[in-house]
Amino acid sequence: MTGGQNQTNMIMMGGNITGSIPLESTIAKAIASQVHTSLANASTTAEKAFGTNAHSIAVGIGIVHGFLVYMALVHDMNSGTFHGELVDPGNGKVLASTPISSAALGTIMGGSDMMGMMMGPGMMGYSMGMGQNGMMKEHGMITSHP
Repeated sequence: MTGGQNQTNMIMMGGNITGSIPLESTIAKAIASQVHTSLANASTTAEKAFGTNAHSIAVGIGIVHGFLVYMALVHDMNSGTFHGELVDPGNGKVLASTPISSAALGTIMGGSDMMGMMMGPGMMGYSMGMGQNGMMKEHGMITSHP
């Protein structure tokens, strides 16, 4: 039997099993112990970066450069501009802020269900065009800072 066939047989043999270490919940518990900022607080932090008349349109969680971050799309009502914000879930600080052009916003908002698009299978960033380096490509929502 070849290695590939053996591996296939082992997978099929396992069928519906229940092991002793559930990976998903174990990882979630490990991460949860380090998250000290809620999604709601991250949204408020992103809004405050622009003053009293700014509102988060969407906030999600994702991975950028190997770090867990909250990603917020904020509309500054005073200037009419939009910004992409990265907020650290560990300490609640804004890590990056990038203006979003009208053209990029149109691309981001092009779907009929913005939250579904942003919080889709790969979480916010991946479903919106994450590059290999973990930062937004094409849409310009989040870019790296020096």
